[in-house]
Amino acid sequence: MTERKQKKASGKRRAALMLSMLMLTGGLMMAGTAEGDAADSGRQITAYTEVTKWGQMPLRFTVRGQHLPENIGAERFTITGEAAGWGTTATHSFSCGVKEVIPEADGWSLVPEQFPDKYFYVRGMTVACEADPALGFTMEDIGTTVTETADLFTLWESENRMIRAQVYQPETAEPLPVVVVFHGYGDTANLLTYRTAVDWAEPAHQAARPCTVIAPVIDDGMYIGDGTRSKIFSQVLSWIDGMIAAGTADPDRIYLMGNSFGGMSAIEMAEQHPDRIAAVMALCPALNYSRTGLAALPKMVSVPLYIAQAEKDETIPSSVGIQAAGQLQAAGGDVTLKIYSDAEMEAAGAKLGSENTYSFHHVELALLENQDYAEWLFSHRLTQAEAQP
Repeated sequence: MTERKQKKASGKRRAALMLSMLMLTGGLMMAGTAEGDAADSGRQITAYTEVTKWGQMPLRFTVRGQHLPENIGAERFTITGEAAGWGTTATHSFSCGVKEVIPEADGWSLVPEQFPDKYFYVRGMTVACEADPALGFTMEDIGTTVTETADLFTLWESENRMIRAQVYQPETAEPLPVVVVFHGYGDTANLLTYRTAVDWAEPAHQAARPCTVIAPVIDDGMYIGDGTRSKIFSQVLSWIDGMIAAGTADPDRIYLMGNSFGGMSAIEMAEQHPDRIAAVMALCPALNYSRTGLAALPKMVSVPLYIAQAEKDETIPSSVGIQAAGQLQAAGGDVTLKIYSDAEMEAAGAKLGSENTYSFHHVELALLENQDYAEWLFSHRLTQAEAQP
C-alpha cells in the first residue's frame, strides 16, 4: 500500500472512530436527558389558592415526587415574579417571602407570606432555593391550580352563548334563596377578583344561610350598554325561573348584590323587576354611569336597599350613593346607608388613592369584615302575594 493510501485509510479509521464516539456520547447524552426528563416529569406541582377579601391568593405550593433535604428551611427560598393589574397588560416586578417549608410523605409544601398581588394577575414566577437549586421551580412547572370554593362553581351559558354566569348550586330537596352577585367593570375573573360572590358559597355561609349563587360574567363591551345589561337581567331571571320550576329556588327570596358597576346593575335590575326582588345590596354603585339609574329609583320603592360606600371613594363619589339613598327615601323606600370613614377603610386594609390596588373604592374590604350584611339581606322576603312563579 502506498504512503498516500495508508494516510487515506488511517484518516477513514479516525473518522469512523470519531463518529462512533460521537454516536456513543450522543446516546449517553440523550439517555441522560431522557432520565432527567423522566425525573422532572415525576415531580408534580400544585398551587392551592383561596379567594380571600383581597382576591385569589396562594395558600401553598405542593411538590409531589421530590424529597426535601433536611435542614432546608423557609429562609433559603425566595419568590420573585411579574404581575399585571386591573385594566392593564403592563407588568410590574414583585417579591414575596416564604413563611414555612413543610416536609411531606411524598414531597413537600412551600407556604408563602402574604402575597403582594392577586394570583391570577401573576404572569411569571420563580421560586428559588439557594441551598439546592433542584428544589426551585417556575410558574410553568405548576401543573394544577386548585381554588377552594371557587372550583365548586360551574359556568352556565345562554342558548346563544352571549350571556354567561358562574353558578354555585348546592344539592337540595327544598327551595333555596338565590343571591345574584354582579362584578365591577373589567372584573371578568369575577370569582377570583374579590370575595363578594365566593363568600356566599363558603361553608360557614352555607351552614347559616344555604343558598344558590349566580355570578354573571359580563364582558366590558356588553356591560357598558343599558340595553345589553337589561338582557342580562332577563336571562338571569330565566335561569331562576328554571330553578323555581324544578323546586330548587324560593321565588320569595331573590337577592341582588354588586360593587361599582355591579352595584349599579343590582339597582337597575330591581328597578326593572321590582316584583321579583326581595332586597338589594349595592356597594359603591356607579349610578353616574347609568342613563336611567337615578331617575328610575321610585320604580323600586317596594324593594329594600342597602348602600355601602367609603366617604372618600376615589372612583365613584360618595355623593352618588348618598343622592340615591335620599331619592329613594323621599319616594317612601326602605333604605339603609352606610358610609365608611377613612379610619374604617384603613383598618380594613384599604389605602386612599385610586392608584392603589386596594383603594377606598373597594368598600367590600370593610363590608366583609363580618356577616352583618348577609343577615340584613336574608332578613327580607317578598310576600306570597308579590311572588312571581
